[in-house]
Amino acid sequence: MGDTKKNRGLQILSLLLILRLRGASSDLAGDWLVDYGQQELKLLEGESEQVPLHIYNVIPKDSELDYYFLVYSGDEGRASSQLKIPKEDFDLVGSWRGLVDVTGLRFGYSSLEVELHSGAEVEPYANPLRIAVLRSRVVDERVTTYVSAALALLMFLNLGTVLDMQRLAGIICRPVGPVVGVASRFVLMPALGFGLGRGLWPDAWAMQLALFYTALAPSGGLANVCAVFLKGNINLSVATTTINCLLALAFLPLWILVLGRLLYEDDELAVPFGQLSGGAAALVACLAIGVLLRLCVPRTTRFIFRFLKPLSVVLSLCLVGLTVGLNWFVFMEFTWQVLVAAVCLPLAGYLATYLLSKLLCRSATDALTLSIEASVLNMTMPIVLLQSSQLEQPQLDLVLVVPIASSLLSLVLVILFYGVRRCLGWNKRQDADGFDHKELIAEHEEHEGDIYQRP
Repeated sequence: MGDTKKNRGLQILSLLLILRLRGASSDLAGDWLVDYGQQELKLLEGESEQVPLHIYNVIPKDSELDYYFLVYSGDEGRASSQLKIPKEDFDLVGSWRGLVDVTGLRFGYSSLEVELHSGAEVEPYANPLRIAVLRSRVVDERVTTYVSAALALLMFLNLGTVLDMQRLAGIICRPVGPVVGVASRFVLMPALGFGLGRGLWPDAWAMQLALFYTALAPSGGLANVCAVFLKGNINLSVATTTINCLLALAFLPLWILVLGRLLYEDDELAVPFGQLSGGAAALVACLAIGVLLRLCVPRTTRFIFRFLKPLSVVLSLCLVGLTVGLNWFVFMEFTWQVLVAAVCLPLAGYLATYLLSKLLCRSATDALTLSIEASVLNMTMPIVLLQSSQLEQPQLDLVLVVPIASSLLSLVLVILFYGVRRCLGWNKRQDADGFDHKELIAEHEEHEGDIYQRP
């Protein structure tokens, strides 16, 4: 490990020396240099600052050479700066000092570039000043986390009232379905996310990390709602979600440790154990409350039975709308790589999980349910994981587009799938484990009638 760090240090030193030499060497004006007075400039959106700039050691080989220096922003969409320094402004020893106005426009990274111009010839300085533009209006991340968690828990409370304890016990006693769900979530999906990230962003480790967290995070209540609409096995769906959320406390640190060694060598990534464990405990508690309501207060749950789908849709829209509304700025960073990742990850997860389910002789309903569980991507947990990582602003804001876009497009794909099934008449209950809310209402009313007829 010590030799590795030493070799890395020598490589970095050599690279800096090469860049320094490139920045210093010049065919037109000698070994001219630039001093910015700082390593990095940080600005808020809309904020302007004057940067002290010193260009020195400008010694033209030809005293009659006509030249000027141009100072500008490397990305005019992120930051704005423009200054032309003519030859006459330099003193006798080839030095110029002054202030350069820089204005932050949009969050992200830019650079302050310095170029020597002489006729058609241009000599850029190899070490520009890095500019980091931060968002000026930032909503406290706890608002998003807590409100999203509250909506998700209401969703699980809603779903807990429709669980069949007898079938749920059968799933737990013969947990082939949940095992497929666990293998898909913590083996297949991370492998797909890691491979896609490496292929789409070979030089951007932060984007790779965002896609990996998106693939690794358990699906949450949105997958359970999709299973309701697609006539899946809601008992298997909820059981798999719950088990995955609990096992995430073990698999997340394990995967993050492996990922840290691959991408960061000996650096460490933080795991928010408190938020993860609290969320898992709250999920189980809400499901238990829902089951108790069904068993102890059947008249209250009759309303949920009749309006399960509308309630699920409203809660899902609130959850998605809140996250997207508070993070709307990320869509300015939407690129074709993000589109490919957001479409390919859920599609590949669905197909791989469905194939694995059929290889293990799962029914069509169970295979559909487990595939939905894998392909409907979580939006909130990857954001929490990224916020707990070593990413600094504005890099964190730049990578949030990956989990948000992936989650939204995975839902769009499910909606399209549902529409096709409805149009072709395929969206029907295929076996006894398939969910049918009309049959559930009939069974509930029949059960209540038996209770009222007893002497």
